[in-house]
Amino acid sequence: MAQTAMSRLFLQSSSVRQSILRPAQVRNFGSNAVIPTFTSTPSTELNEALQRFREEVFIPCGLPVRQQKSVFKPRHAKKLETEPIVVKISETEDYTLTPKKRHELPTKKEAMDVLHIMVTAGDFSNLIGYVSGLKMSGYVISNNRWEYIIRKASMAGKLNIIYECARQGHRTGLSLADQNVARILFFELHQTATRAKFQGKETSEALSLAQDFAALMQGKFHSNKDIELDPKHQPFVIATLLELATAKAMAKAGPVAKDQEQPPIVQKTALITDYAQKLDASWSRIKITGPPGRAELVNRVRENLIVLNAMRMSLKWPKASEETQAFQARVQEMEPILVDQLRNVRNGQLTDDLVAQKLLKTADELKAEAKAKKAAAKA
Repeated sequence: MAQTAMSRLFLQSSSVRQSILRPAQVRNFGSNAVIPTFTSTPSTELNEALQRFREEVFIPCGLPVRQQKSVFKPRHAKKLETEPIVVKISETEDYTLTPKKRHELPTKKEAMDVLHIMVTAGDFSNLIGYVSGLKMSGYVISNNRWEYIIRKASMAGKLNIIYECARQGHRTGLSLADQNVARILFFELHQTATRAKFQGKETSEALSLAQDFAALMQGKFHSNKDIELDPKHQPFVIATLLELATAKAMAKAGPVAKDQEQPPIVQKTALITDYAQKLDASWSRIKITGPPGRAELVNRVRENLIVLNAMRMSLKWPKASEETQAFQARVQEMEPILVDQLRNVRNGQLTDDLVAQKLLKTADELKAEAKAKKAAAKA
């Protein structure tokens, strides 16, 4: 036990150890900031990186303004060295103020490197605390970086952690008001269900999460004042909800006749009908053709793949036929264009999508069949 305690002592930063090595003034921590604490992970590298940022960045940047000045103002440096001040971070933790220079704090690149270690290890248990600490300390996480985090979290089956980041957006900085962030998020929800072949608890959980995210997007923090740019009004968001709701309904109910009136069927139909009507109302915002650039093409295919699949699936739910009848013509219009776009896009995530693969396979089979018929006719 004594050896363990000694090991812990030497793992502490110099700021924490100094409170043990010499007498100092003890003051209560009077800031409203929340200093994150981290749980141990299987990665020693990640544990050390998180602890470093906590002690070198998050604690000093989370101090009350007066104590921050004591730490970062050069004129207080000598006094702190001769008259150290100990701040009680919590009932069980003390922190000794030591002089620091802001330009010597870990760089933004180093902060992003820690995120890379975290997502590469697939350990998201400390993500909320870490990104909250970064925001509190003035480190900005770009939307591009959030897209990367969302993709990696999806691969690890941790989109629920992303929901918590969004729910605590004022602390973490994650806003769903950006179309690119929302597009990646809802495409990953689509892919979660796709990988499960639109069956089982994965699809049910994807629908629940999609609905939870959509509810968050009603709030001001996750909204864009320009309705044309506001993600919650975009077809890909509505289509994801329609796709997942239909998939869950079909998985639970099996084949459904148009005249079935059991309460669960009626309830599922009401949800599908609601999303179908909203998708129909947003149709003017769907971009099918046009000369997009390479990046725009990838975004367009992501959106249209979900929209097309949502329409095709909802057409199989006969009790919503009145609301989905317009989708038949739209599927016929969109499908060949999307097939051509998929053949021209260079994006591994899209080419690996099972819905995209099935769409291309069907198109190739129809093309081969037509070619064979033409050859037979000539013979």
